[in-house]
Amino acid sequence: MIRGRIEEDYDKLVSYPRRIRHESTVGAGLPVIASLNRLLSSGDPVHRIIGSLSGTLGYVMSEVEDGKPLSEVVKAAKNLGFTEPDPRDDLSGMDVARKALILARLLGRRINLDNIKIESLYPDEMGPDAMSVEEFLASGIVSLDNDVQERVKKALLNGNVLRYVCVIEGSRCEVGIQELPKDSPLGRLRGSDNVLEIYSRCYNKQPLVIQGAGAGNDTTAAGVLADILDIQDLFP
Repeated sequence: MIRGRIEEDYDKLVSYPRRIRHESTVGAGLPVIASLNRLLSSGDPVHRIIGSLSGTLGYVMSEVEDGKPLSEVVKAAKNLGFTEPDPRDDLSGMDVARKALILARLLGRRINLDNIKIESLYPDEMGPDAMSVEEFLASGIVSLDNDVQERVKKALLNGNVLRYVCVIEGSRCEVGIQELPKDSPLGRLRGSDNVLEIYSRCYNKQPLVIQGAGAGNDTTAAGVLADILDIQDLFP
């Protein structure tokens, strides 16, 4: 009953696309939603989206690619202020899944979070209910180093790299680690940038690529301000 009401309210909101703005919910100040809406409104059907939408996980995956242990990279990211106070909030993949859900719904997919396959970078027995942040960083995450390094080596042997991405294609919507070509926009990603590849009828073999800082106070505020100015133009 509650879910049905939520879906009804959502449908009412998106039935007035010019009067709703939520650009900063995905990619902070990056023109992700605006670009997607422009493609859709022009009649260019989008059939695939793949993107790195977490600055934290983008940084983590590009650093482990260089041979650094996952545990060291996560601790460094925390010290740099890239992660939440509890890094598991980032490593769970839930933040990326929420952003994927927003994009999938823009494409008309009638799904919810429980329809998205989400790969967490740590097992349930290392979750917040099972151990403290201090225990996780001191001993828990260290036990994950070897498995991640093996996956990195396997990808390199295939000429690929690992990236933590969302994939939306047809009825498929999932979030997790994927092997991607080194020379692809996502494969070339370094640091904490967000990168999104959008494939459509017009952008079929060469995708529309959106890249830049996907987090931060300044960029997020700029995205919110741009939305306010857009809506202001509707009311002379």
